[in-house]
Amino acid sequence: MEKGKRDYFLACVEDGSLSMKPYCGSCGLQLNEDYFCENCQSQCRCTHVKCEDRDSYSLMDALIKKNERFKNFTVEILLNGNKQPPQNC
Repeated sequence: MEKGKRDYFLACVEDGSLSMKPYCGSCGLQLNEDYFCENCQSQCRCTHVKCEDRDSYSLMDALIKKNERFKNFTVEILLNGNKQPPQNC
């Protein structure tokens, strides 16, 4: 899979807590809890996190460093200069 086409979580801070929603990297469709993309008819695997802002990035970065379950995750922050504009989380 191309780097730009990775399945991902979109992370933001809602009411002081980190919120993460899964998206298909191929078509951009928000995924349900089973991570199956109805549009692409494929099972997605989200191990990359796109953070809407610095607050969500800081929380996600700390989670990756502290929690063994997230050790294979990668994280990035979406800024205005990125190709993809932040979506509503």
